[in-house]
Amino acid sequence: MTASLVAWTLGVLAAVPIAQGRPQNVWGGVYTEAQADRGRETYRTACGHCHRDDLTGGGSEEGAPALVGPIFTYRWQGEPLSEMFLTIGTTMPKNKPDTLTPQAVADIMSFLLKMNEMPSGTSELPADLDVLKQIAVTAR
Repeated sequence: MTASLVAWTLGVLAAVPIAQGRPQNVWGGVYTEAQADRGRETYRTACGHCHRDDLTGGGSEEGAPALVGPIFTYRWQGEPLSEMFLTIGTTMPKNKPDTLTPQAVADIMSFLLKMNEMPSGTSELPADLDVLKQIAVTAR
């Protein structure tokens, strides 16, 4: 676990209470449209070079995977959103890993969910591991 991730877990994230009645999967509207819009801008800056602005992947020399469609769905199927949060937060962007803020990671995840046709809701996706552990990526 990296130093900044430990800080997330021990600092900011520990202070956010677990929301009661939060959806148990991504189909319950776990992010807002405004958050996905913020995520789109952060994604374009931090991720678009490798994963392409349209999320189809293959934009870098190493052939970054697509983040939309069956590849995305298969990769995250059955996983809690906390796994996606940790993966993005600690390994991306490839040229500067572990430099995104927890809020930026949550915003990017919201954009990815939107682009994969998972519905928005009335509450933002929090940068809170305990909450994200309770929300699974599932088939519709």
